Amino acid sequence: MRFLTYVVVLVAGVALGAWQHEPIRLSKLWATGQNKGCPFKRSLDSAEAMRQNAAIKDRILAASKELEKDPAGFHLWQTPKGRFWVTKGSDWDLPWNLAEMERNIYGLDGHGVRQGDVVLDCGANVGVFVRQSLERGAKKVIAIEIAPDNIECLRRNFVNEVQAGRVVIYPKGVWNKEEMLTLNLPENQAAASVVMKPETAQQGPQVPLTTIDKLVAELKLDRVDFIKMDIEGAEVEALEGARETLKRWRPRMALAAYHEPADPVAIPNMAHAAVPDYKVACGPCADAGTFIRPDVLYLY
Repeated sequence: MRFLTYVVVLVAGVALGAWQHEPIRLSKLWATGQNKGCPFKRSLDSAEAMRQNAAIKDRILAASKELEKDPAGFHLWQTPKGRFWVTKGSDWDLPWNLAEMERNIYGLDGHGVRQGDVVLDCGANVGVFVRQSLERGAKKVIAIEIAPDNIECLRRNFVNEVQAGRVVIYPKGVWNKEEMLTLNLPENQAAASVVMKPETAQQGPQVPLTTIDKLVAELKLDRVDFIKMDIEGAEVEALEGARETLKRWRPRMALAAYHEPADPVAIPNMAHAAVPDYKVACGPCADAGTFIRPDVLYLY
């Protein structure tokens, strides 16, 4: 059926003279199953989505200005989306991350944060999604971050919100058990500290890990409405440590699904182990050349 659909679409496109090389290539990847579950429309949009993000990033960067550098190596930027402290070496990550927020990658088709939500932001970085969640009416955001420099940026970026109780900075990583693990530091990417070890990573400090279930109990949260995760390949393990939270509140989730090849299947499978009837929807997809992958999966 997929192949027949591809042939029909391709023939129609050629007949109309509207199809160029890129749509044909993406259609072929979709039709032959090289799409990691991305639907046809998202697959066709995947290359354009990456170009769009780059264009938005360039616009944000052009309208941004560095205001301050402090002796500790932190930089303060004024951007169209507000002021942000960032870590040394991650200045260029900020406009890219802000572009992703403008594209609403964690909330397309009504899957995002809603008024009054209690939000777990797993992998909060310096807080671009924290800020977006607050702007969309979140009641409380738990900013979960493992990297010490990013934690300091969060403290600087949300002084008033922390004092008001709307933001809680939680300085641990989320995993499938409590333990201490070595933080790995990808070369020249201070803001991308991870537990999962990439090939070029350098060994960093020991950091504490916990589970989402223990975090929820520790903070005495009366509910969890929304979970966002972008934790550099540890999403499956974090979901394993969130089973009771998922069973109790069935939070809507936006989960990064691009770190590991198996993620588009393994992530829903782990969520279904806790809540079998979770529905899964594909968020924005990326053109990876020989295949198309979902950047984000929505579970609801």
